[in-house]
Amino acid sequence: MDALRTRRCECGAVDCDAVIEMTWAEQDEVDHADGRWVVLPGHEPQGGRSWRTVQETDRFAVVEVEEAHS
Repeated sequence: MDALRTRRCECGAVDCDAVIEMTWAEQDEVDHADGRWVVLPGHEPQGGRSWRTVQETDRFAVVEVEEAHS
């Protein structure tokens, strides 16, 4: 398995200070998909109109977020 790197949870909760561990390949895959956020399993994204989980592991969840438009 590739080395794990740390990344902040992207749930957007004001009090969230969770850290997620991902490989470079996992991070790269998520970062190149518009509207996808990486959150700690069990965390719900804040600020989007709606969201759905598209991938979940024991270390992180990838959620697809429909942004709220003003």
